[in-house]
Amino acid sequence: MQLRSLIEHITYEHVQGSQELEITEICYDSRTAKVGSLFICLKGEYRNGHDFIGEAMAAGAVAVLIEEPVKAYDISKIWVKDTRAALAEAAAAFFDYPAKKLNMIGITGTKGKTTTAFFVAGMLKEAGYRPGMIGTIWIDNGVEKVVSEHTTPEAWDVQRYLHQMVENGCDCCVMEVSSQGILKQRVAQIWFDLGVFLNIEPDHIGAGEHGSFSEYLHCKGRLFQQCSTGIVNLDDPNVNRILFGHTCRVETFSMKYEADVFGWGEKCSMEPGGLYTTFWMRGMWGDQWAKVPLPGKFNLYNALAAAAIGTHFHLSGQQMAEALKKQRVPGRCENVSPSSDYVILIDYAHNEMSLKNILETLREFSPSRLIVLFGCGGNRSPLRRSRMGETAGLLADLTILTSDNPRWEEPERILDDIEEGIRGTGGVYVRIADRKAAVQYAVAQARRGDLIVISGKGHEDYQEIRGKKYPMKDQILVKDAVAARQETEIPQKK
Repeated sequence: MQLRSLIEHITYEHVQGSQELEITEICYDSRTAKVGSLFICLKGEYRNGHDFIGEAMAAGAVAVLIEEPVKAYDISKIWVKDTRAALAEAAAAFFDYPAKKLNMIGITGTKGKTTTAFFVAGMLKEAGYRPGMIGTIWIDNGVEKVVSEHTTPEAWDVQRYLHQMVENGCDCCVMEVSSQGILKQRVAQIWFDLGVFLNIEPDHIGAGEHGSFSEYLHCKGRLFQQCSTGIVNLDDPNVNRILFGHTCRVETFSMKYEADVFGWGEKCSMEPGGLYTTFWMRGMWGDQWAKVPLPGKFNLYNALAAAAIGTHFHLSGQQMAEALKKQRVPGRCENVSPSSDYVILIDYAHNEMSLKNILETLREFSPSRLIVLFGCGGNRSPLRRSRMGETAGLLADLTILTSDNPRWEEPERILDDIEEGIRGTGGVYVRIADRKAAVQYAVAQARRGDLIVISGKGHEDYQEIRGKKYPMKDQILVKDAVAARQETEIPQKK
């Protein structure tokens, strides 16, 4: 694509150098630059892309897109006010606006985005549609699945994945839309057919994230200024703040009030293979009994949101119910129990709201002991850690504090922050910073009737330390811990 043609779709201030250049691809990381690249200089928390123009040029970049003064490099320069917004514009144009060729579904909320996305994609597949998916666990372009680096990737990657979906014959895309994805313009050039709001709680507030809860709310709410129909959780106390300034048609789902989709009569049960919740839902299809292979009212809200989406694809209540009971979400209340004596679940709960919800829900199953193992991510709010500690201390019989992704912080310092919250509750806890050792401890002392939740990482297969990701997967840690326990157990005489 000619640079001259590309910049016609970009809001720029001025251009220095030749515009008669063939742009073969766009990059925002100098390490991925190739001959013919347009290098877009993004400013991050730790690095500034403007400092890496030389490296991009050495790799073959022929033009750069900048928002601040740089050295007198002999390369074409496009000046813009915001390189992130311009990246979204350039990427969409480069791939010929693929979102316009798909039925776009955007899902936002503090928790439940992944589960809802899996519910929706599963239902649509069952009904004969060909959905792609962009989210926390993976990107599904219709042919292959790629592990995700972020819930909502950078704009170039989003547009590239959407283009692949179009090429692979997908007719719709289910996309998790994070607040960071909105804040950093990653979905700026996408018009969603359906925008979905699940819930919101004070989270993702602090260094490198949002400055305040109001800013967090504002970012979430922007989705409803770039969609045709907004589907919102009527029961969330902040729903009106989310809809402030909305420009879309609004539909609702609820378990408390009259809504377009209404749910009631939930019951929990422990069955072979996991924990289940049954309920009734009502929509334009009438009344329908349904069952999901996940515990908790919060997962019913996810199912109701999925049902509200399903009506726009002409699915009947029975079709949706049949599809919902088949869905499994990696790392979301995933049953990895090796014994019928006790239950071990792996869950992604990594903030106060999600941890509180999962522990309160599991209390309903009346376990002998409810044990939770968790840590908190580094480079995040210390207050968030303290609140999670307090939540665990109040709701669990035993809490095992361990490392999550310490990133650039010292693991023991993170545990100090969590311990500050748990100490005042009187809850029983132990500190084992090494996650492998912590999982071994949890499994080794499990007793009949215990329910153990290994929380925080869910589907992740790494631990991030000092900028490097080391292989680690809770499912494997549990398997190894069970094997170690079995080796030390004395065989019972027959």
